Amino acid sequence: MSHIDIGSLANAMLAAVEKVLKVHWNDVRPFAETEMQKLAITAAQIEAGRTTGSLSDAQAKILLRMQANASQAVLTAVETVGMIAAQDAINAALQVLAQAVNTAAGFAIL
Repeated sequence: MSHIDIGSLANAMLAAVEKVLKVHWNDVRPFAETEMQKLAITAAQIEAGRTTGSLSDAQAKILLRMQANASQAVLTAVETVGMIAAQDAINAALQVLAQAVNTAAGFAIL
């Protein structure tokens, strides 16, 4: 069982993304909400996998990077959001996510 509250984590990441994409927020919000939910679910899966030993640190980092890349691609696909803005938004979300995963695991995984 994960110690990560997926809804709270998704909302915290969404707030971080909103700050970065404030000019584009009305266009990107529906996509950002979905992508932050996906990232939060990935975080819970990573924490659970590390807790049970079914995921190594390297696998956890790969899994997170794959989802982050997919989320960045979605945000970049929104016409008004450029690649740099999308990367900045994902980086802001990943900072929130890493803190949550590391806290839940009790040590630095990400």
